[in-house]
Amino acid sequence: MTVHKAQGSEFDEVWLVLPDRFTRVLSRELVYTGMTRARSVLHAAGSADVMSQALSRHAERCSGLNHRLGAVKV
Repeated sequence: MTVHKAQGSEFDEVWLVLPDRFTRVLSRELVYTGMTRARSVLHAAGSADVMSQALSRHAERCSGLNHRLGAVKV
């Protein structure tokens, strides 16, 4: 099951398997979502380099809402 399909679900044990190399899909938010699906046991499989790159990247939202609201800054 993918992290996206698992959103909103919890499991007793989760395996978070990262790809062999970094991809643009990986982000801190994706890793967080995958990790928080585990109730009691989390296994993370992947290189420290890929995990580090994922945790250093924040997902960007491109909904266009700021543009529609006139990009009001508070």
